[in-house]
Amino acid sequence: MNLAQQNSENIQVLEIRNYLLKPNLTEKFGDYFHSKFVAPMNDLGGYTLGEFKVNNVNDRFVWFRGFTDMKTRLTFLNDFYINSTTWKEHGKGANDMMINSDNVYLLQPLKKEINSKLLKTDKRFTVVDFYICNSTLEKVINLFDTTYLPFLKNVEIEDITLWVSEMTENDFPGLPAFQDKNLLVSITHYQDENEFSTKQNKIDNMPADLKKSMQELITIHNQLVLLNLR
Repeated sequence: MNLAQQNSENIQVLEIRNYLLKPNLTEKFGDYFHSKFVAPMNDLGGYTLGEFKVNNVNDRFVWFRGFTDMKTRLTFLNDFYINSTTWKEHGKGANDMMINSDNVYLLQPLKKEINSKLLKTDKRFTVVDFYICNSTLEKVINLFDTTYLPFLKNVEIEDITLWVSEMTENDFPGLPAFQDKNLLVSITHYQDENEFSTKQNKIDNMPADLKKSMQELITIHNQLVLLNLR
């Protein structure tokens, strides 16, 4: 599958995969991953939609993998990890560089499928925000719709997609994933560090009433700042 075809895929399932590597192996692992796995996975329907290092961290590799639905995900996982010569030949080389590969979120778009070209970006910075909303998820989604997203648009942040957990049972237990019913995730792309810093400062200085509402409704907010490797 060529890049143009890949960018036409409508994604209904997304994995955010965050690997802990042995020290100082991010660049080496990233090169190995890209050269050995990306094309064969795309050909089988598991679309690599981003390859990243974590900002100022030397032992993390984060990547996005998208599927058209959970059925094609299961087919892909069996085809790639069980049956493919690619994984049989190169899987050990990847595993030997990793300490832990279980930090994975299984997500679906908040409202409708998302075209893969919205995730496969050439922008340098990608920010993933994890909002854990203990029994308040619907209220947080409403706050985003009515107030927070319009605020972001007003400060010229529009390259953003929203996700919630895919709660269908993970039918490939060999690759465990977090499926938290209280989770909202946003993925935002920025052209470079200057744009990220400038607009993050505007977010930090959001109106007091909006900040108060978010603090009241969101139990935990974690953020991953990622640098695009490709």
